[in-house]
Amino acid sequence: MLLSRLTLLAVMAIGLAACATNKSSWQSMSPPVWTSRGVVPDAVVGDYLRGRFAASQQAYGEAADAFGRVAISQDDPALVASAFRYALVDGNVADAERFAELIVTAQSADTGHTPSPIGFAEKDLPRLTLLAAAVSRGEMATAATLLEAPLTTPLGQSMAYLFEGWVTYDQENPEAGLDHLQAIPKDLFGGFVPLHLGLMFDLSGDLGAAEVAYAEGLRAPGSDFSYIAYAGLLERHQTAEDALKVYRSLSEERGFLRRLGRMGLARLGEPKEGEAPAFVRLSRRAPTRVAKSAESAIAVGFINYAWSAYEQAIQRQEAAARAGFEGLTVNLDVPLALAQLAVAIDDTQGAGHYIIGAIYSVYGQNEAVVEANNRVAPTSWLYNYAAIGQANAFVEMDQPKEAIEKIENYLKQDALAPDVALTLADLLSEEGDYPAARVAATNAIDVANRLASEDTRGRNLWRYYFARGAITAEAGDWSQAEGDLIEALRLAPDEPLLLNYLGYSYVERGENLDEAFDMIERALAQRPTSGAITDSLGWAHYQRGNYEEAVQYLEQAVALEPGDDVI
Repeated sequence: MLLSRLTLLAVMAIGLAACATNKSSWQSMSPPVWTSRGVVPDAVVGDYLRGRFAASQQAYGEAADAFGRVAISQDDPALVASAFRYALVDGNVADAERFAELIVTAQSADTGHTPSPIGFAEKDLPRLTLLAAAVSRGEMATAATLLEAPLTTPLGQSMAYLFEGWVTYDQENPEAGLDHLQAIPKDLFGGFVPLHLGLMFDLSGDLGAAEVAYAEGLRAPGSDFSYIAYAGLLERHQTAEDALKVYRSLSEERGFLRRLGRMGLARLGEPKEGEAPAFVRLSRRAPTRVAKSAESAIAVGFINYAWSAYEQAIQRQEAAARAGFEGLTVNLDVPLALAQLAVAIDDTQGAGHYIIGAIYSVYGQNEAVVEANNRVAPTSWLYNYAAIGQANAFVEMDQPKEAIEKIENYLKQDALAPDVALTLADLLSEEGDYPAARVAATNAIDVANRLASEDTRGRNLWRYYFARGAITAEAGDWSQAEGDLIEALRLAPDEPLLLNYLGYSYVERGENLDEAFDMIERALAQRPTSGAITDSLGWAHYQRGNYEEAVQYLEQAVALEPGDDVI
């Protein structure tokens, strides 16, 4: 079965998973105390119901407003907790701080007669919100006081230990902060410690120790930030050639760090051939530090945990889908809240805004996606992905012209962004402008070829030939499409999406059926729970007249993907 081309190209160009909408988070909320107290004013009941409905739609601003009004008028911890939660995920940190103060005060006064909160979001996130608010105002002494009371969940304790290191660094001295981080207990998560030790050494001027810590961070979680910090350290304090080696390597990879590598090369006088003058000028203004102060380092810490929680949630959903559990929901409120706290501390952290936009995209809040990605600065290493995120949101809002305009404007100032060029090809194809779409896809292939090294060529380029082949096939030019798809298969002979696409295309055309069978069976061996690939094999049997086998596979495909009307 052919995947929808829009879905296929999004996967190929961006590498981000599409996820189902979050299950209604209020469904597991405890009912408010006042529901058993007798008559309640109609306005209160109305706001409560509006808040529940808004939360179920991930309309967090409306939910926060409604629960906020109810929480103010009713003495009810559950309502205060809801008002806090939705204000925070909506990015209204001022209101979230106000409700967090009530929650933390109640926790401090709790004599054990009230049910204890169930997890990190209920137990520790309110105190961390007060911490972030204090740090955002430069009130590090207040932050230190907030950290005196122990947090109660493993996640909260690990975050608090990291932040306590930075508060100690700021309030006492760098040596005390470094000693604190280096003594992290074994029962706490220390994956981000190498990065933050490097940042501390870097800020305190111990460049040799910083380089060692960053190098260790390259093998730890949050390695993207370690690469940025390590390359920046080399650029500022070592020879240009040391930094250039790192930037050359990054510029040849696909993914988030390729733009960083190209900007570093342009800044150091070795721009890639064909770089736009605007991109070179922009690169000169790009920051070479991940954090410039203890406050901004704490913001980075919030981003580290937000990004990790986001990736883990998406990976769990993808693993469930591969195991045959399609359509499972994913709750991203915790990483969203942590990212909101990060940008409240340091609004220049583009990675925080990017994560917010990515999560709002999962939730289908497309206007919020556009707004969040607007806050990612052009000097950011994530600016290309922010532009793609905005374009996808415009498409979801049925504004294809705005999406195309956004991508075309991006390419005017950055001519060597193959993923962005491929996004343009996809957008033009969706509008039926196949000649222009093929030109854009060809440009993406040319750029990707120029950027790839011999080591990365096969790993990176197949997706671009695959995308151009799919666009050309959609336009009805199979002879041209087949050449691209075969080239993609040469570069990535075991890629299941490609094997299924080309194999199914042959089956549809009644060509190369033996080869098509082999391709689809190889794809299914790798993705045995894929309804789309199972359907392809069933249709291949049908085309050969093997009707009993066809029925078997098609029924299995229906069981795997019962919501697919084509199957």
